Amino acid sequence: MNEFLKTEYEQCLSLIKYYDERHHSLVKYASGLSGAIPSLLLAIFQLGENTGQYFWQFTMIISVLTTLGLLSIFTVLIQTRLYFIYPVRQVNSIRRHSLKELNDSGFENQMYLNTSFNAFKWSSSHTLLNLFIAMQVGVFAALCTYAYMVLKDSQQCIITTSVGAGVLLTLLLFGSSALYLFQNSKYHPDKSIHKEDN
Repeated sequence: MNEFLKTEYEQCLSLIKYYDERHHSLVKYASGLSGAIPSLLLAIFQLGENTGQYFWQFTMIISVLTTLGLLSIFTVLIQTRLYFIYPVRQVNSIRRHSLKELNDSGFENQMYLNTSFNAFKWSSSHTLLNLFIAMQVGVFAALCTYAYMVLKDSQQCIITTSVGAGVLLTLLLFGSSALYLFQNSKYHPDKSIHKEDN
């Protein structure tokens, strides 16, 4: 393997590790945020009668902010997944190229060689974690909807409407992210990430 390919291979492995760790760190952060908010709301609810009259207003504001925060984290997760696949493809390409030189040595490759796999894969841990965060966004959107309807004194199926809004947002988020990854990972990174034709 020439020096350029060796350096490129090592740098791409570092990028793979970086993007994978970044993805998992963002999921941990989002999950920590999602876990802390209900505890905060419960603590405020138990403070006494004076806080009870403003509880649903506070819940709605916190739910909106949390939904927006989780939405921004979700967006970064999707972009991180797209960034992740290009160094993986490059590593696979270098491995495939190098293995051609080892054909006569009897070496049996046991690692990946695919350079055209899609960024959206159901079997990927990234996909499952993205779905998990999309569900958290949906939960807080449902809570926000519920708080809004309580404040409006709506008597019309509050729980059903809130859960429906949460499920709808979850499906919309996950579906649009899957489509985004599926479409954009077909292209060369210059076009996919920088929107430039090479």
